[in-house]
Amino acid sequence: MMRKLTLFLALMLMLQLQLTAQTQKVKFRKIPAELLEQTTHPLDSQADAAILYQYCRVYYALTNGWFDTHTFVHKRIKIYNQDGMGWADFAIPYYAEGNFVKFKAYTYNLEEGKVVETKLENDNFNTEEFNKVFKRRKFAMPAVSPGSVIDIEYEISEPSSISLQPYYLQEEIPVDFVEYEVEIPKYYTFNKSVKGLPLPVTRKNDSRTGVIPGSGGSQTGNDNYAIYVDIYTASNVPALKEEPFVPSMNNYRTSINYELSYIQGSSGKITNFSNTWDNIAQLLMESEDFGRQMELRLTELNPLVEQWMLLPAEERVNAVYYYVRNNYNWNEYYGGLAEKGLKKLLDEKSGNSGDINLLLINLLKKVEVDVLPCVLSTTDRGFLNVSYPSLAQINYVIAALKTKDGYSFLDATNKYLDAGFLPKHTLNLDGIIVTTDKKGIKIPLTNPNKGVVATNVLCVITDDMLIKGQVKSTHTQYDACSARSVYYEEEKQGGYLKSFHDRYPGLEITNHTIEGADSLKPIITERYDFELEGQIEEAGDLIYLNPMLIWQDKINYLKSETREFPVFYHSMGTEKYMISIKLPENYQVESLPKAVRLALPNGLGTFTYSVSVTGQNLTIQYLYIKTEAIIPPTEYQALRNLLTLMIDKQAEKVVLKRV
Repeated sequence: MMRKLTLFLALMLMLQLQLTAQTQKVKFRKIPAELLEQTTHPLDSQADAAILYQYCRVYYALTNGWFDTHTFVHKRIKIYNQDGMGWADFAIPYYAEGNFVKFKAYTYNLEEGKVVETKLENDNFNTEEFNKVFKRRKFAMPAVSPGSVIDIEYEISEPSSISLQPYYLQEEIPVDFVEYEVEIPKYYTFNKSVKGLPLPVTRKNDSRTGVIPGSGGSQTGNDNYAIYVDIYTASNVPALKEEPFVPSMNNYRTSINYELSYIQGSSGKITNFSNTWDNIAQLLMESEDFGRQMELRLTELNPLVEQWMLLPAEERVNAVYYYVRNNYNWNEYYGGLAEKGLKKLLDEKSGNSGDINLLLINLLKKVEVDVLPCVLSTTDRGFLNVSYPSLAQINYVIAALKTKDGYSFLDATNKYLDAGFLPKHTLNLDGIIVTTDKKGIKIPLTNPNKGVVATNVLCVITDDMLIKGQVKSTHTQYDACSARSVYYEEEKQGGYLKSFHDRYPGLEITNHTIEGADSLKPIITERYDFELEGQIEEAGDLIYLNPMLIWQDKINYLKSETREFPVFYHSMGTEKYMISIKLPENYQVESLPKAVRLALPNGLGTFTYSVSVTGQNLTIQYLYIKTEAIIPPTEYQALRNLLTLMIDKQAEKVVLKRV
C-alpha cells in the first residue's frame, strides 16, 4: 500500500530536490574535554543523563524513480551516573521499506586526561521487524560508563507517507539544545501543530529553490520550484518525568506534528489526504484490508452462524464474542487494518488486533447485531487529535455496538477480558465510529466503570501473637477482568500463590480457591485460610496492632507536588474492606485510631475509615469510592493530600494492654 502511494507521489510531482549542505552548530565527533569532565548537569543536578545536542532535518528527494523522505539526525548524549546508562541503548524505528543511507556512532571517555573514542562496529547492531509497517535498528553503545559522551549521526531514506513522525522536543532527561528543520516542496500542504505542555519554541521560516530536471537533461529544460523551510529550536528544555496514572507521557511532551492535508501537482489537480473524518471513513470502508473484510463470506463458519441465530438476540453478542476471543490468538501487534486478512486468520488462528476485531465485527453483522467499527489511536501513541483528521493516527479498531444509551464496545484480543470492557491500551479519550454510510463520528471511549472490590476478613489473634483467619475477596466488572488477568499471568510465571507469598513473606495460605476464573460473567471470588505474622509489636504490657494487616496502603504514588495534566484511572468504583479481629481474652483496648471521612471537591471521591471495638471483637471498616475516572489538574493537590491522609490514617496502630 505504501509503495503504491510512493509511486503515485513520484509520478504526480516528478521533481528532484537539490540537496543543500546544512551547517551544523555542533561538529560530529568533536567532543570538548570539558563535557567529559562534567559530573552533573548544570541546570538539573538530579539528572541521570542529558541530551546535549539534537538536530533533525527532514527533506524530500526523488531517488531511482521513487519519491522518498530523508531524515538526518545528529544526537549527542551525556551519561552522568549508573542510572543513566539506559540512554546508551537505542531502538530507532523506520518504515519497513526504508533503509539507512548513513549511520555512525561513537562513545567518548576521558582516560588519563585524553579523549578516547570507541566506535560502534557494524556487527554490533541488529534489525528487528516489530510489525508489518515498521522495523527498528537496535544497538547498545560500547565502552559506556558514568561520564561518557555518546555521539550518533544517521540518515534514513523512506518511502513518503501521509504524515511525518511526531518530533519530540522534550524527553525524560534535560535537553540542552534541539533543532528540527522541515523542508516542504510547494506541492505539499500540511496541517502543522505543536502539541504538549507549553514550552518556549522558536520558529523561523526560510525558503530554497528546487529543480525539476528537463526531460532532455538540458539546463534550459529545467523547472525551478519553491521549497518552504520551517525551523524549530528550543534551549534548556527541562526533563519531563514519568508520572503515574497517565495513558502516555507523549500526550504532554512537546512535539511538532505534520499531517499531509493535500497535494497539488503541477497541473493544478488537488488530491486530499487528511481532510475530514468522513473522507477517512470512506477510504477505510473501501479498503480491501478494512471494509471488504467485514463483508467477506466465511462459509466455513456458516454452521456456527446458524446456531447463533437460534439464540435470543441479547445472547448472540456474547456467543460471538467469546467464540472469537477463545479461538483466535492476538499476536501482540496493533493494527487499524487487517494484516493477514480473515481467510488467513481462520487458517492460522492468529493475527493482529485488526484481524481479530474485524472478524468479530464480521460475525456480529452475520447474526444481525447492530455493530460498527470504531478506529482509534492506542495510548502509547498519544491522544487522537480529532481537530486534524489523519489516517496516520489510526492504529487500532474495535467493535461498537449500538445501544439505547449510545454505544458499548468489544475487543476480542484479550483472553481475560469480558464482553463489554476494553483493554487499557485502547482507553485513550476518543475514537472515530465509521458508519455504514461512510461517515466518521467522534465517540468517547470508556469502560462501564462501576466495579467493586470487596474484601471480608474474619480472624483471631493467637496466644503466640499470630493472626489466623479466613478471607473472602470479590471483584466485579472491570476489576474482575484485572484480577483474572493477574491470576493467570502469575500462574504462568511460577504460581499465583508463590507470588502472593513473595509480596507478603509473613503470610501462609491454605485452602485457597478461586471462583469465576473461567466464567463468562464479570465476577471473580477468591477464598482462603491464612496465618500471618509480623503485624504485632510487643512492648511490656502493651501490644501495637496494625489494624489493616497486609491490606494497608503504604505508598502514595503521586509524588510530584504539582502536576499540569490530569490523573487517569482505568476504572472507577468502590474498594472496601471489612476486617474483624478477635482479641486475646487477657488484653483490652487502650486506644483506637479516630474515625474519619474525607472527600474530594466536586464529588470526585470519598474515603471513610473507622476502627471500633465491641467486647473482644475489633472491627475495621475501610471504604474508598472513586466516582470519576479523570481527575483534573486543578484537583490534583486535593487528591494527593487525600491519598496521604489515607495512608497516614491506616498507619495508626491499635494499642492493646494486658489485663
